[in-house]
Amino acid sequence: MKAPESGHALFLCEHLSRAGVEVHLLTNKGNAINGPLPSGVKVHSIMDNWGWKQLIKLLHFVRSNRFDTILLIYIDWIYQCHPMITFLPTFARRLCGTRTVVTQLENESGLSGMLPNEDVWDRLMRALIASSVGRKDVHPSYGTLFRDSSHIIALSARHLDAFAMAYSDVRAKAEIIPAPSFIRIPDEDAGSVRRRGREALGLQEDEIAIVYYGFLYPLKGVETLISAFGQLPTNTWLLIVGGTEDELYARSLRELSHKVGRADRIVWIGHCDDERSSSYLYTADICVLPFNVGVRLNNSSFAAAAAHGLPIVTTRGEMLEDPFIDGENVRLCPPKDPAAMTAAIKELINSPELRSRLRSGVQRLMEGCFAADRTISSTLRLLAGATSVDDDQLIVPSVLNGRDRLTR
Repeated sequence: MKAPESGHALFLCEHLSRAGVEVHLLTNKGNAINGPLPSGVKVHSIMDNWGWKQLIKLLHFVRSNRFDTILLIYIDWIYQCHPMITFLPTFARRLCGTRTVVTQLENESGLSGMLPNEDVWDRLMRALIASSVGRKDVHPSYGTLFRDSSHIIALSARHLDAFAMAYSDVRAKAEIIPAPSFIRIPDEDAGSVRRRGREALGLQEDEIAIVYYGFLYPLKGVETLISAFGQLPTNTWLLIVGGTEDELYARSLRELSHKVGRADRIVWIGHCDDERSSSYLYTADICVLPFNVGVRLNNSSFAAAAAHGLPIVTTRGEMLEDPFIDGENVRLCPPKDPAAMTAAIKELINSPELRSRLRSGVQRLMEGCFAADRTISSTLRLLAGATSVDDDQLIVPSVLNGRDRLTR
């Protein structure tokens, strides 16, 4: 699927298997991993959907395989916004003998804002299941994810704050593991990739390439970036690397680019594979991520830009997490403020020294927060519990390369 949750699930499968873990990926019928299957990973495309009628199949699969650990990648739209999966920690631990169930929530609320398509039978089943597992601390949206998961993984401190509002005891079992970069960086000299990329785009030596990387939807604030770009010097280019499922939104962004008068200097790359994405990131001089709510540790697009050593301009929300230091590893400006963003970008354009300092700082931030080995070692520690990691088997319910549409 063209979604960050898909990339995160595949990243975990690949890196956990490299760590010597036997990984089983449970997904919908018809779904598969594009390309060769990582060694040590087995895909089970057996789920018709994630409704109540599939609960027996799910529990039979878990029980018959005697998994030591379950890692549940959760955001509601992946499971058709159906509540069945939110009771998995309870049933797996009580009925299937699973020692550890870790739930990783992929966004601030774990909810997309989409409404579940529940009929009368679904509502009756939800009430019956809630009654059977004990109604205390059963959340109307999260079921027993908070109550009965062995551990909770949050991708940022702001996410964990939101989870604590839903379940006051969640901090005792939660750990923050930021979203890593999902891009596989080709084993090639970065300078060569940059030269080839600039030649392909026809960029001159004195021209500055600015890149936006990530999916396109309103919370990403791309309107702010396009408006700011309209006020930048004529020797700047804007590369927009990322696609969208909302054609109306995409059209509005293109119309805005014509309105600000710089449409001829904006290159709409769209969604592309890791090799091409990496090439465009190396080609650029500056990355700009204009998030409407401010940068957070869960932003995998930030991690990707950091992995390529780019100086990054992004936004400061109401609360800024400690690892982000303005002027040291990132250049911050207010959200939804094109004038402030223009000024921040111009500052980097006019100061090679600042760009160099931000590159060094973001590389240290990458090593401290987003490095793959750090992510996997932290995840393994939660998954292993009291058992030996070498003997663990993991099941990762998720959706990869499906036909569901991402709507946000």
